[in-house]
Parts: sequence; structure tokens; C-alpha cells
Amino acid sequence: MRIPSLVIRRKNPRKKKFTMTKKLRDKIFICQMLLIPLAHFLVFWLYLNFSSIMIAFQNPATGGFDLINFTRFFAALKRDFATGGTLKIAIANTVITMCISNFVNMPLVIFASFALFKKFYGHMFYRIVFYLPGIIGNVIIVTMQTYILDATGPIVSLGKALGINWSFNVLQSGLLGNAGSARATFFITSIGISGGTVLMLTGALSRIPRDLFDSAKLDGVGIFREFYYIALPLIWSTVGIMWIMSFVGGWSAYDRVLLLTNGSYNTTSFGFYMMNSTLGAVDGNGNFNYPAAMGLLLTGIMAPIAVLLRWLSRKAIQPVEF
Repeated sequence: MRIPSLVIRRKNPRKKKFTMTKKLRDKIFICQMLLIPLAHFLVFWLYLNFSSIMIAFQNPATGGFDLINFTRFFAALKRDFATGGTLKIAIANTVITMCISNFVNMPLVIFASFALFKKFYGHMFYRIVFYLPGIIGNVIIVTMQTYILDATGPIVSLGKALGINWSFNVLQSGLLGNAGSARATFFITSIGISGGTVLMLTGALSRIPRDLFDSAKLDGVGIFREFYYIALPLIWSTVGIMWIMSFVGGWSAYDRVLLLTNGSYNTTSFGFYMMNSTLGAVDGNGNFNYPAAMGLLLTGIMAPIAVLLRWLSRKAIQPVEF
């Protein structure tokens, strides 16, 4: 009987099985997760901003590129400042609102944050009260403010009970519904404490080592000196950034004006003016060239101002690293 020979098969050394390592799988996963935000950045930020810059220099009548949109804005600015027009009122209101936000609201937020950080009596209650508007939503808050300031609202009713002689327009249309009181009332409603800002500052304060406050207390440092010499320098970098964001972002804000007065009775802002231009309410031709030019001008002005404010904030109080 014939015994079959043993055949030994050798694997082809050229054919290697590809195995994906964990490091490679992690890289592929990260790339897949970055695709959506990258596409969002390219389409909704880079493309839109590049298009806005291009149409700002485009002549809506001829389709060519020139400076007619910028010339139109400066002509409107000169005209309105000479006659007290809408653009002058919008810029003046925005400047006043920025002063209230940065020199009234910001100090209140800083003091409130420090008080909550020190856990004064009732700090949990006030923490909820300050943050409640951020949970409820800006639309509901403004709707409640409109009701409170209405002719049948509690402010006018309380004033009657206290013997305040309201004008006929206030009794008919409320404090926001007439030219005599709408602008001042709008500025008064701008005063307040932002719960989100308080939350950010209390988070920055919580990073400060407790040993610093304990040592200061042993040395006899009072609460105000503790705030000024310890807490404020250690959170000043956060405060400076929030200050700059509040100043720069306020020039494009329009939501409160839209919801409270819709820009009536001299309560318009520069952001509301740009929004109206974008929607075609001011620009009768319905094109975006004029608002794009305004936006580009605003960016060109606000960018160096933001750098200047950053420099001033560092000069005012030297930030401390810890």
C-alpha cells in the first residue's frame, strides 16, 4: 500500500492580514466626530462670513464692487446726527445700555457672586433667584415685564395707591407705550443681575484656595479688603473677559428692544437697526449689501476696541495666577 507523502504548505510571506490597532481606531473615531463640527464651521461660519465681506463691497444696482454701501451708511450717519434721526438714537441708546451693563450691572454681579461665595445667610435662596431668569427664558421674562409695566399692571396700580399723579398717556398705554416714559423705563429694565454671569464668577471664586482666606482672617483682614485684595485679583481675568464680551456683544443685541417696544418711542438700538436693515424693513430694495457693510464696519471698529479694553483691564488690576 502506498503511503501518501506529507505535503507542507507554507504561507505566502507577502500576504499579511491587516489588523486595525486601537490607536488607529481612536483616530478614525475622532475624525468622524469632527466631521460635523468642521462642516458646520466651513459652511455656516467661514462661507457666510466670506460671503458677507464680498457682498458688503458689491453694488446692488450694477453688481460691481465699490464702496457705495459704506458711503450710504456714512451719509445716513451724518444726516441722522444732524437731524436727530433713527441712527443717532440707536447709537446713543446702545452707548447708554453698554454703560448700564458694564458700570452698573457688572459691579452688582461681582458683589453678588462674592456674597454667594461667602455663603451669607440665605445664599441658596438668592442663588436660585438669580439663576431663575436663565431657566425660565428671556421671552417669558420680557413678557412678564411688559405686563408689570402695562397700564393695568401692578406698577401703575401701586403708583395710584401711593398718590403718584400718572400722566394720561401712562394710564392709557402703560410705561412702555408712550413717548414720555418708554425710553427711561427701557433703561431702568436694563438694570439687573445675570444669573449665568453669577454662576460663572462663583465657579471662578470656588477655584481659589480656602487657605488664602483663612490666613487673611487670622491676620485680621476685613471682608471688603478680602474682596479687593484677594478675590478680585484672582478672578479678574474672568471679569475682564466678561466685560469685553458684554461691551462688544451689546452692539449687536436686539432681542430686548424687539420684545419690549419693537423699537418704538426712541428705544431702538444699533443691533435692532441692523436687524431691520437685514430684514428689508429699512432697506427698501430688500438686498443684504447695506447691512453687510454695517456689520463689517462694526467688526472693524469693535476688534481694536476689544484689544484696547483687554489691555485696560490688565492695567486696572493686575491678574494673579494661582
